Amino acid sequence: MVEFALVFALVLLLVLGVAQTGLYAVERSVAYDSDEAGVMAATGAASSPTGGPATQSVAGVVEPLLDRGLIGATAAEMAPSGGVCPALSGSWPVGTVYVCSYQPTAGTVAVTVRGWVPALVPPGFGLGQSRAGALPLDITEVAHVATFAP
Repeated sequence: MVEFALVFALVLLLVLGVAQTGLYAVERSVAYDSDEAGVMAATGAASSPTGGPATQSVAGVVEPLLDRGLIGATAAEMAPSGGVCPALSGSWPVGTVYVCSYQPTAGTVAVTVRGWVPALVPPGFGLGQSRAGALPLDITEVAHVATFAP
């Protein structure tokens, strides 16, 4: 019984760790794809040759994609502060991933997906930032705006 208890705990930790690694890989992939879709929406929605990127349309594109692909987390819009998106903070709630878009320079647009997704096993296995019961998502995509005029 003692041997079974010791081995079972290790096997359970191993199985949950493998499952968490797979889930985290899927969630990061969804976040990257959603971020890229937001940049495409912002750069492709300029209304005129002199107009800037449509950063206000990004959340409407990115949030539904994140909500469908994140497990145990939801997407929310975050406004830029001082012309940039706030850095990932340990005080943000676990299970909320924020979408923020802004113009870093004229002719470019940046979309950021940041937040904490729930973890099955305690992180701290060399994944960088760690927080009890959560894994970080911190993805930024920057693109140049190209407007074609006749």
